[in-house]
Amino acid sequence: MRKKFVASLLAVSIAASAGCAQLGIDKEQAGTLIGGIAGVAIGATMGSGTGRAAAMLIAGGVGAYLGNRIGHMLDEKDQQALALHTQEVLSQPASAGGQPVTWKSDHSGATAQITQGKEYSQTKQVQIKRAPRIEAVPSMKLINEPYVSTSNLNVRSAPNKNGEKVGSLNSNTEFTAVGSTGDWILVGRKGVTVGYVHKDYVAPKAQVVAKQKSPSVNLDDMDVAASKDTQAFDLDSIQSLPTQTVSAEAACRPVTVSLKSANGQSEQEQNTFCKQANGTWELI
Repeated sequence: MRKKFVASLLAVSIAASAGCAQLGIDKEQAGTLIGGIAGVAIGATMGSGTGRAAAMLIAGGVGAYLGNRIGHMLDEKDQQALALHTQEVLSQPASAGGQPVTWKSDHSGATAQITQGKEYSQTKQVQIKRAPRIEAVPSMKLINEPYVSTSNLNVRSAPNKNGEKVGSLNSNTEFTAVGSTGDWILVGRKGVTVGYVHKDYVAPKAQVVAKQKSPSVNLDDMDVAASKDTQAFDLDSIQSLPTQTVSAEAACRPVTVSLKSANGQSEQEQNTFCKQANGTWELI
């Protein structure tokens, strides 16, 4: 049976440490992320200007991803660096026309071309945490990307205009869009769904950065207990969080790595990665 490789880009704030619990990752998931690596963890700085410049790749089962053909051509440092760069590529939108992204070793002279194929969707069962007042949905499309509110708006308990108002967000508030169901976006705070907002009043952060006059305020970092408009998002005041199994439409991408070693030896490997509910890309 093929060993699965899980490599995750876990964005963390420079000013505060971000543990697995903040991302809604339980102990079992954390064990999956950490267990295959035999103690090897790679830190890297990526995403400059995003307000969350520090990122960590937990490279469990690097050999399973690189395979025997490519893996034997690289030393351990290059294996880790190539795995990290592949995950960085996956964290970006799929390249138009399948344009390759180049990786080059900083010490051995090895180079690689990383090419993403056409993205497609695959339906799978995932587990989503939600606040108790928030209604469950039977299905959704996974997003797990930073979004920003483009106006002041209500956050509702259900994905419809008749849903109870559980709070509100000011314009220019950044949050994690867990997923979407119809015209509604699931608002995430520290890995937990805390409500729904209409898609017309929010946008992916990547689309609004250039138009922003001031940096957005991140919902994860706010003192939500200090305001009645955000008190419902205070996860510390909630004793237990329901976990829901949802039929989710997830993005999958084929990835081709073409490697050339320092001595001119060439090899190519193809894999497919699918996005998970906690934001990781998993080799399938």
